[in-house]
Amino acid sequence: VLQRVLSSALAAMSIAYFVHELADAAVQKRLRMLRSAGEDVALFGFERDRGDVQSHDGVVLGVTQNGKFASRIASVLLALPRALQRTEWRSARLIIARNLEMLALVVAITRLAGIRPRIAYECLDIHRIVLGDGLTARLVRVLERFCLRRVDVVVVSSPAFERNYFRSIQNFPGRVLVAENKVLGAIPAPAERPTQQPPWVIAWCGVLRCRRSLDILTTLARENPRLVKIELWGAPALDQIPDFHQRVAALPNVQFRGRYRPEQLGDIYAAAHFAWAVDFYEAGGNSDWLLPNRLYESVRFGSTPIAAAGVETANWLRDHNVGVVLEAPLATTLPTFLRTLDDAHYQQLRAAALGLDPSVTQLTEASCRAFVAELEGAAA
Repeated sequence: VLQRVLSSALAAMSIAYFVHELADAAVQKRLRMLRSAGEDVALFGFERDRGDVQSHDGVVLGVTQNGKFASRIASVLLALPRALQRTEWRSARLIIARNLEMLALVVAITRLAGIRPRIAYECLDIHRIVLGDGLTARLVRVLERFCLRRVDVVVVSSPAFERNYFRSIQNFPGRVLVAENKVLGAIPAPAERPTQQPPWVIAWCGVLRCRRSLDILTTLARENPRLVKIELWGAPALDQIPDFHQRVAALPNVQFRGRYRPEQLGDIYAAAHFAWAVDFYEAGGNSDWLLPNRLYESVRFGSTPIAAAGVETANWLRDHNVGVVLEAPLATTLPTFLRTLDDAHYQQLRAAALGLDPSVTQLTEASCRAFVAELEGAAA
């Protein structure tokens, strides 16, 4: 009897995490963050058809395709009976839903099951489909507002998401928790440092989906073969840049290195003078408001982020007195900056990044525990 009581108590202390893509690097990072806080987390979600198989330890509810919103809605509807058959999430004291389709799924299954757990809505991008005055945008916002009635806390990665969307557009009256995309774990910064002279190395890491960024960087590389070298790491979004591999292969000073593991970040950024923290993919909305992972990663390891003026990333850099903020058009201001860069200026930029307090860019076990406590309603 005592064993059953203890087992029931432990089960009630769990977190259920519903995600749009089980193997997504950001999902796995959040999962490690929750588990490093000592939490027992059950992972549920979808596999994304990207032409390869990525490992994960979650419960598969279905398969979705990148960018096909209607198909993803259908996948969520088909996942309802599968999710209801699972029992792990029913005893969770906290359910985290990452992205709107997962929030809709969580609201549906908890209502059908007749339970009322604490729900956190993790929204780390404001998709362009919810912005604008078209019928689709209005309908999606109505659905989101309906789901938000069941939400106890919204988790965003940038204060601009709260300011420009959840408060001003959705008029959400509840609690919003800003959880920046900081580096997780005590990853040591390697002693290696790049040479203090051209070619200046620019690393662009993560999901490579911004065609305009690739245009700027490849033009820079083609016109300045001795001045710059471009290192591309991560996963190219071929639905957005179908000729990605051909364009990269045409330039000897542009290299695509493929996917990377979190433990490689130190080496990647230590070998780069600069990190590309520019995004035009959803200019005027999400791209202007976000604070990307690469911002924190690059500063943590002494690589200087480059940002476009007028966006939240540029505000962050200026607030912390690090990085390079360039005015438009970047196709002109970027090569001008690099051509006039000397060793003394570069050393100042590197020192500013390395001199920043680690707590600004890095998560610890204590900060992970504090994050979970805030999800559960404790004071910030």
